[in-house]
Amino acid sequence: MSIPVKALTVLNGGEKVYALYLNERSFSIQWIHSVEKEEWIEYFNIKDDVLYLESTKFKTFGAGVPSQSERPAVLKDGWVHMDIKRKIGEALVVRSHQLNDYQLAFGSNTYDLQPSDEAYTITVNKIPLHSILFTYLKRIVR
Repeated sequence: MSIPVKALTVLNGGEKVYALYLNERSFSIQWIHSVEKEEWIEYFNIKDDVLYLESTKFKTFGAGVPSQSERPAVLKDGWVHMDIKRKIGEALVVRSHQLNDYQLAFGSNTYDLQPSDEAYTITVNKIPLHSILFTYLKRIVR
């Protein structure tokens, strides 16, 4: 028997990596910028199964870093904060490389996005409850 529940799902090349029970409406993606070698974090919200980029923060300006946004950047606690407020859509595609240490933070947990030749796709879906339980079990068995 399969009980469908809403989840934040993370696929890598079509293979399910994580299925996270949708008890939160926000998540973040963090990584190390390949040129600046500083941490970068983007914050997302979920509304009606659609993903929105709400804001980003990073430590330094340099190659590949936006020089402007819709709203002014603010320097706070050693980080440059930018409010973005941009609709992404039903899927967020992320490429992970060994130099960048990509991670997804959801709730109080962080999930590694291992380096891969395939893109990660993050969506909201109804999936069987056992998929979420399997993700949870993988975390505690590590």
